[in-house]
Amino acid sequence: MKRNCVQNVVIHVSENMDFHVLSNKINEFHLEVVERRLHHSNLTTEEKMAVIDKIIEHLKLRELDGIIK
Repeated sequence: MKRNCVQNVVIHVSENMDFHVLSNKINEFHLEVVERRLHHSNLTTEEKMAVIDKIIEHLKLRELDGIIK
């Protein structure tokens, strides 16, 4: 089993929490994870760009009315 591998993220929110702030923090977290994984991979620059393109393509497929589901 790999060490330091995130398997689950549980977020507890209060009733008065601003979900836009939470959304931005989650997006930043995902960006850091992807960036770190690409940095530590043995992929070439072209392969890293292909991975990023696939991520963007996948997100666009899940988008409905400007919101990613």
